Parts: sequence; C-alpha cells; structure tokens
Amino acid sequence: MTDKPSTKMITRLNIWLCLPVLALLIYMIWGIYKVSISEGEKWQSLAKSQQLRSTVVNASRGTIYDSNGNVMAQSATVYTIYCDPLMLENQLEGRDEWIKEIKEAIKEENSAEKLEDLEKKLDKAKNGEETLDELVEFLALRLEIDTAEVREKLTDTSTQYIILKKNVEKTLRDEIYDKLTELSIDGVRGEPTTKRVYPQDSLAANVIGHTDYDGNGIYGLEAYYDDYLSGVDGRVVTATDNDGNEIPYRYKQSYDAQDGNDLNLNIDINIQYKLEKALEKAYAENLPTDRMCGIIMNPKTGQVYAMATAYSYDPNQPALITNKSVSEELAGLDEDSDEYGEKQLNEWSTQWKNKAISELYFPGSVFKIITGSSALEEKSISLNDTFSCNTQIQVEDRTISCWSSNNHGEQNLAVAMLNSCNPAFVQIGLKLGAENFRKYFDGFGFAELSGIDLPGEVNSISMPLSRMGPVELATSAFGQTNKVTPIQMITAVSAAVNGGYVITPRVVNSISDANGNIVKKNETVIKRQVISEETSESMREILKGVVEGQTGSNSYIQGYSIGGKSGTSQKLDEDIKGETYVSSYCAFAPAEDPEVIMLVMVDHPTGEKYYGSQVAAPICTEVLKEILPYMGYFPEYTEEELENISVTVPSVQYYTVEEAQETLESLGLNVKVKGEGDTVVRQVPSAVRIEHGGSVVLYTDESSEIEKVTVPSLQGLTKEQARQTLDAYGLNLTVEGSGADEETAVAQDDQTYAPGTSVPMGTAVTVTFATTTVGSQ
Repeated sequence: MTDKPSTKMITRLNIWLCLPVLALLIYMIWGIYKVSISEGEKWQSLAKSQQLRSTVVNASRGTIYDSNGNVMAQSATVYTIYCDPLMLENQLEGRDEWIKEIKEAIKEENSAEKLEDLEKKLDKAKNGEETLDELVEFLALRLEIDTAEVREKLTDTSTQYIILKKNVEKTLRDEIYDKLTELSIDGVRGEPTTKRVYPQDSLAANVIGHTDYDGNGIYGLEAYYDDYLSGVDGRVVTATDNDGNEIPYRYKQSYDAQDGNDLNLNIDINIQYKLEKALEKAYAENLPTDRMCGIIMNPKTGQVYAMATAYSYDPNQPALITNKSVSEELAGLDEDSDEYGEKQLNEWSTQWKNKAISELYFPGSVFKIITGSSALEEKSISLNDTFSCNTQIQVEDRTISCWSSNNHGEQNLAVAMLNSCNPAFVQIGLKLGAENFRKYFDGFGFAELSGIDLPGEVNSISMPLSRMGPVELATSAFGQTNKVTPIQMITAVSAAVNGGYVITPRVVNSISDANGNIVKKNETVIKRQVISEETSESMREILKGVVEGQTGSNSYIQGYSIGGKSGTSQKLDEDIKGETYVSSYCAFAPAEDPEVIMLVMVDHPTGEKYYGSQVAAPICTEVLKEILPYMGYFPEYTEEELENISVTVPSVQYYTVEEAQETLESLGLNVKVKGEGDTVVRQVPSAVRIEHGGSVVLYTDESSEIEKVTVPSLQGLTKEQARQTLDAYGLNLTVEGSGADEETAVAQDDQTYAPGTSVPMGTAVTVTFATTTVGSQ
C-alpha cells in the first residue's frame, strides 16, 4: 500500500506550480505598463506612422513685380508624375483575373448573343503584361525617359511612391490620365507642385536671379529674399488601411500652406529694356572680353531703376550657355571629360554673376570727381587755383603722363576736369594729402559694401594708408590704383552731386503679403554726409561744363542739362604693358538738381576704340535720350537750338493740300506739291526724323509718277555740308551717331542708301556722324 502525499508536500507542490504563473502575471503587468505608460508615446507614434499618411501641400512662392506691377517672376502649377508600383501590380493582376473570368464565362455561355459580346471583350482585352508594355512605352516617349528606367520604376514593389518626372505641364499630365483611362488601370498619378517662371525671359536676369530644381532661390533677388518669397508648406494627414489606401472620413487633419510674400521692385521694366538694348548693341560693336554692365538709379533715394550685365542668361533655362563661342567650344568636347565639366561650371558662374556688384575695376578718370570733391571740401584747393599740364609730371622716380600729347597749359579745376588732365589731378591729389585722401575714400563708401539688397557684393581692393607714398597717392588721384565695383562708384558719384549724402542703393521698394498688405518697406537710408551742399553744387556745375564743353565726347543731348565724366583705365594688374583697358562713363540729369544717374562700364573692349568717351558715353547718350522723356523730363530749347533741331515728319495723307502745308510749315519744314489735286494721296518722307528746314514732297494725283533722284556720297562731310549736299539733290538728312550733336563731326562710311542709289525725291538719308578727335578720356 502506497503512502498518500502529505499536506505539506501538496502545499509545496502548489507553491512551485503557482510561482511560474505569478512570474508570468508580473511580467505581463510590467509589459502593459511599459507599453501604455512609460513608452506610450513611442508606440503610439509608431502606430500612427503605420496608420497615417502625411502629404505635403507646397506653398506658392511669392511673385516679383517691377515698379509698374509687371510680373518679373512667378510660380506656375506643374505636376510631379509618380507611380505606386503596388497599386499598379494589383491592377495588372486584376486584369489577368478578369480575362480568366471571361474565358470561363465563354465556356459556360449558351446564348449566342451573349457569347458574341464576351468574345468581343476578349479580343479587345489586354493581359497584365501587354498593358504594362504599352504603358511603359507611352510614358517613356511622353516623359522622355529611357524605357528600361520606366519599367524598373513601375515594377519596384518595395515602395508605394517613385517619382518618374518633375515639372510636368498640365497638358501632359492630362494625356497620361487619358492613357490610364484607355487602359482601364490606375497606379500613375500627378501631384501638383509649383515651377518658377520668368515671363520677361532674360530681362534683368542678373538682378532677379533664379531658383534651383527644388525651388530654392540661389542667385539674385531670389536668393537674397528667399525667406520672404518661400512661404511655409502645409500638410494633410489622413488615415490609411493595411494596404496603404486612404480611409475616407475616418481621420483627416489639414495644415494650410502659407504662400510666400511678393517683392515690389524699384526696377522699371521700360528703363531696364532701354538699358539692355543699348548694352546689347554696344557689346556687338565693342566685343569686350570681360563683359559690360550698366546701372541707372535715383541719386537722392538710392532707388535702382535698372541694372544689367551683357551678356546675360535666361533664368527659365539657367543651364543654357549663352556665350556662343564657349557653347561651340563645349560642343566639341567630351561631356564626360574633366575639361568639359570645368569649363561649363566656369561659364555658368560667369553668366549668372551680376558684374555691377560682384566684379572690380580701376575706375579711371571718373574717379577724378571724387578727388576734386574731396580737395574742394577739405579746402586743399579753390575753384580759382590753377594746375599745369606739360603732358607729364614727375613724382619721385615715376614719370606720369597725361592721356593727351597736347599740353593743356594752366587750368583751374573746372578746365582740368573738362580736359581730364592727369598731371593736374596728380597735383590736386598731392595737395589733398594721403591721410585726407584716405578719409574721403572711406567717407564716399569705397571701403565698405554699398549695402545693396543683392547677394554676392564684393568690397574694393585699395591701397592702405600705411603704404600710400607720393607715387601711390598720385596714381590714386586719377583712378588708377584702387579697384572698386560699379555700384560703389555710382553711389559715390551720387553723393558728390546730391548734396554730399552717401545713400544705400535699393532694388526692392517693398514686400507685401498675398492680400497686398505691406510687410516691409525699404525707405531711403542715408549713411552720412561726406561733403557740403556748397561743394556738391560746385561739382554739379563743373560736370555740367564737362558735357557742354565737349559735346562730341560726352553725353550731350540737345535741350537737356546733363553732367558727366568719362573714364579710361589700364588693367595693369593683368597686362603690365598697359594695352588692356576699361571704358566707363557716368552721367546725371538734370544737372542742377539730379533725379537720375547712370554708369556704364565696358571691360576690355576689343574694337578699334577704347576711350570711355568713345565707347561708354554713346551708350549713356542713347539710353538717356529715351528714358528722360519717359520719366517726365522734356527738352527745353533755346531759339538758336530750335532752328537746328530735327523734326518728326507727321503723316498728312488725305489732308487737303492747304491743311497739309499749314501742318508741315508750322514745324519748320518746306513743302513741295506735285500734281493738281486738292487732297494729299501720298508723301515722301513720313514718320521719320529729318533736319529742321527739310523738305516734304506731297503728291495729289494717284497717277502722278514718283520723281526719283540719285543719292550722293557724304563720307567725310560735316553735318552742315551733308545737309546742303542732300538739299541740292532734293533729299533730307537724318543724323545718328556719337557726333550727332557736334558741328565738327564728320559723316562716316555708313548711310542707309549707298551712293548712286535711285530713291524718291524727299527721301530721308540716315547718316552716322562721329568726331575725328577724342575730347577726353
């Protein structure tokens, strides 16, 4: 007989059996506590990441407007085409199942009519593989992507989101959707986003800049004001099922996008166009090796009306090389070579760079404005002091020559400025002294950034006071030692003529939100007054005298009061022989109370001319002639000027002869009537500018034969001689060229009609005039 277990043994057994259960229970309680409380946020976040889908809603980048409200840059809606390979795979498998079901139905169908319908469906049906092949071919063709790449992306089931192409226009997206409908499948979609568009193409490109592929500003205003323009992206969070599909109405939370702010510029698209047109023309004529630039601004407020570099680029296609010679050179290289990559990067850097703020040059004789102003203000000289020329001057061991081989003799400041005499300004600089020269150099803003609201501005390279001996001071006085930027130079000249105030130039006038509310206003910033109103007034008078004293070599425009100064410097740091030049000119108007100032700089012209008065001054003249009336400044002529002014011939066709004669004669034109009729049926010339006193031929009979005359040669004649010669032939004169307002200028071998050409009597012959000598640098 076996002994029964004792109570003690049973108790011990129960304890041992309960211990594992108790341990398991404790572990489960601890696990629940850990998951729900101590690590609750972690597991909740993980769960949400698997159950929630977050979609970014891109903010629309702000628009950039010119001063008249014209769009310079804006964001347009485009689409990112992407695929969901898992969805597409399910769709294609579903097609195979559908075809299988049709085949089964055909086997079981007894009705002839229904059987015919099923067979038609089967004939048209494409299985999953055929459908995929057709979709791949279509997308590769329309999206311009390699077929193998498209197939690889459509079949990569490791993800539900693969981008096929960005920045696709709506029309192409719609084509893709139509194709998907035709194939009765889903899995390729277009996600709306934005693309930066520049409606004015290359106009003001180096100022506006451009964005990168992701829409971030990387050059120009796009970069400088990127934080204002970008806005804040929104987000939409939705619940998804196990397959990643959105569950309607269950959970959805939206965070609205905040669109970027708009920029309202001081740039005027019309002034900008005039500047760029003139620069483009001058670039073709002078072929500068290191490009050229121009700035137009208000000398009192610092508002920049126009700023351009030639050559430039199109921000819609920033990677397109615009320099033809470089483009042709790249075309002959292997795209995978290091040489190709280096040359391409260098050219991108060049064409995207704003030369007006990012490149240095020796300002040459334009700097004499600063030297003269400083010496007057410091009372180192007076307006009546005289300075000798002798075509050269000796400073220690250095002989410094005047640009002219003719001795200018004894000159006061005004005449020295007119003659642009280097020895005279060496004497003025030495009288000013190194310490004062440096004081005013810094005071006019050359030792600091101008503060213009554009990225990439560089500072000057200048001779420190500790190293400025007499020779260095002498060459600094006429702008041949210190290198500055064009924006620093025009800002300094502005101070010299605006009453002495150094101002901060501004491209942007204001920043506004989507509702038009002003977020930021760029008011005029005056840094300091560097010279007195009295000194500034004297300098305005002197510079007005420069323009009116040598009209053929400056920006003289009949009827306008303009001040200005040319500059021609040698790039001695690059060419020790001194045969590489920079041509520049700075002009302002009205001379008595300047409201607009303009600077043009041509970096190493390679044509026949290189003096600033020959290369840069004509650009200023051409632009100012067009923009001054546009800005509300109209010419005021003396009685003598009125007698010689050119006139635009109005159309008097269909006028009575009496009315036509009265209209034309009131403009100072002579009238010749051909025919016996009472009404003008045609006229020669019409809608062109001809010299005052020119002739207009009126025909009053349709049957009247047009009288013809032969065009004479005018080369080498002065304007008056050319006018008299053409008048004798019954023709009119239209004057063009840098010598248009200079009586001593002579006609070049450039006229609209070659000598010997037969033209209607009264025809206007356009002749280019130029001065035979250079009046100043």
